[in-house]
Amino acid sequence: MARVRYYINWLFRDLTTRRGNFVIAEVPNLPLIIFMISVVLSVAIYPGFVQKTFAVIAFVSLLYWGFQEFRGGRSRFRKLLGILGMIAAVGATLLGL
Repeated sequence: MARVRYYINWLFRDLTTRRGNFVIAEVPNLPLIIFMISVVLSVAIYPGFVQKTFAVIAFVSLLYWGFQEFRGGRSRFRKLLGILGMIAAVGATLLGL
């Protein structure tokens, strides 16, 4: 049980303050909101130039969000989410989704 507590503390503790509060979720920042809106619009619009434009906007905003989280995340969990977001953006683009 002590080992599980150690890993939870290591993963979720705030790295920027001495207090070390738990940081799991934050209010979505602008690149993540742009990503969500552009994904919905790219799915809802008939295939063509505008749909591809929204798909590119979604890719760039998710890649930027992941980089922001990786570089400035307040906990290791947030940094891991950033890495996974960048991998998802590149992977989805390479697979053509």
